[in-house]
Parts: sequence; structure tokens; C-alpha cells
Amino acid sequence: MPAARQLDPNESRTAAFGAELRRMREEARLTQAELGRRAGYSSSQIGAVEVGKRPPTEQFLTEVEKALGPGLRDLWSSLSRHRDTAPTWFAPWLQEEEQAQSLRTWQPLVVPGLLQTADYARALLESENGYDTERIDALVAARLARQKVLTRTHPPRYLVVLDEGVLSRPIGGPGVMREQLERLLEATRVPHITVQICPLGANPGLSGGIVIAKAPNGTRRTVYLETAAEPLVTSHAEVVEMVTMKLDAIRADALPQRASVEFIRKMVEKWT
Repeated sequence: MPAARQLDPNESRTAAFGAELRRMREEARLTQAELGRRAGYSSSQIGAVEVGKRPPTEQFLTEVEKALGPGLRDLWSSLSRHRDTAPTWFAPWLQEEEQAQSLRTWQPLVVPGLLQTADYARALLESENGYDTERIDALVAARLARQKVLTRTHPPRYLVVLDEGVLSRPIGGPGVMREQLERLLEATRVPHITVQICPLGANPGLSGGIVIAKAPNGTRRTVYLETAAEPLVTSHAEVVEMVTMKLDAIRADALPQRASVEFIRKMVEKWT
């Protein structure tokens, strides 16, 4: 059996998959040997996948999901689909985002990716990274593709709370900002999307963006946290509860939907 080691999910998609497999196995309170017996594999084969030494086969995914429940096949598909346009740590979040029943977010610095225009996204990527034009084109396309989650047959309810500064922070110039704020106004007319603005005087804190995804069955919530070091994706109950309380407190200080729409409309005029 491969020696136990601290697995870094950022190493590769196989490492990211292995980390989730191990989490699900331990959550089911099974040893590698016990899972292996249920799925028809040796403990060393289970261990090799968990430490990212070997990728899962179709048969492996089928048998392990029978033992642990659904989710791993979708994760592997998401990791494979986004491997060229997203870091491996982000793929598990993309899976949660794609399947969510509801998404709630607080963004103190920029418009969230699901509501960004192409030019706004491009301006952000050009300012934050040393990517060449071809790479930026691919990343912008991937970001816009993610937005399809909001127009699927049964879209998630999407609550967006933005700091007032997001509307006045110059990203890409006046034309880009005007188009982006018009996109926000357009989003407010969609029944399942709510956009609220938190006034500067509310002082909610600028500790980083927050997103909370609620699974379709309502039994699992996953959070995405922007931290100083690296974003964190977790379903740990205590973290989820803490983040939920923080978002609720911030929203309590935000303008109501109608007042927020008027605020955005005035900011559009400012950028005209």
C-alpha cells in the first residue's frame, strides 16, 4: 500500500480527486481495505488513487460510487473538463456551482464571475496575471461558459451582495464599467437573481469574497472563501455555519433590492 502522505490537491487533477475520495471514504468510516472489498479492489489500489498516483478508471468510478454514493464521477468529469482553464483546487468548487440549488455570495472587491462581462473579466485577468493573450482568451471563455448555470432549465437561486466600492472601482475604463453595471441591472430583472448593494458606511469588513452553495437535496452546503494565501473550498460544518452567519450579517446591512437597483442605475450614469 502506498505510504501515507499529506496530499496537496493542487498538484494535479488526480491529486484533487484522490483527496476527495479519501474524504468520502473517511466520512463513511471505511478503511482502504474495507472500501476495496466493497468495490472489488485491493487496499493498495484504493491507496494509489487516494494519493494521486493513478487516475480512476470508468470501472473504478462505477464500483466506488456503489460503495460511497454519487459525486466522484461528476468530480472527475469536472476536473478533466476544466483542467486547462482552472487550477485543480477550483474544480471541486465548479462541480458544486454547476449542481447548486442556490448560490449566495458576498463580494467586497469585484463583480462575481457569474455576472461578469467579457471585457470586465478580461481587464481583471490582464491586471492580475502575467498570462499571454491566448491564455487570457481561454480563461475568459471558460468564465463566460460558467455563467450558463444561471440559464439552465432549473437554475439556482442566486443572491449577490456587493460592496458599494465594486461599482466605483475602475476596472478596464469607463466603457467597460458602464457595460458591466448594465449587466448587473439586467440580472436584477431575472426572477431567480437578487443583487443588493452594501453601502460604504455599513463597514461589513473586507476580509475577502464568500460564496455558499447549497446542494439540490439540501443536505450539503459548501463554501468558497477568498483568503490572503489561497482560496479555500470546504463543506466543514463549523466553517459553513460561521460563513453563513457572516453573510447574513452583511446582508442585513445591505440596501433592499429596489434601492440597490436604483443605486446601480445612478452608478451607470456616473460611468457614462
